[in-house]
Amino acid sequence: MKKKCCFVFASTLLVLFIMNAAGCGLSTEDIEEQVIADIESNWAEQGLEGVTIDDLTLVKKSKNEYRGILEISAYGESETVTINVMMDGDSFMWEIEDW
Repeated sequence: MKKKCCFVFASTLLVLFIMNAAGCGLSTEDIEEQVIADIESNWAEQGLEGVTIDDLTLVKKSKNEYRGILEISAYGESETVTINVMMDGDSFMWEIEDW
């Protein structure tokens, strides 16, 4: 009986550990930082100069989808645009609407 209780306890701990580890994804702030770095890298590859990112705020829309506001400065003027981000594990893609 004592072995059975220890097995149940150990099994429960293992399940809780796995559930906790699976739920420890990237925070919204981590995603924002990665998206900013990727956008800046993309713009540099395209030779886009004079445009900087002032701020990015994302809100989780669904399990793998974020929508947010991207504040940029371009050639001395500020602009706010909408951005959509799709996540798949550690991979993501972004799209800036109407810019």
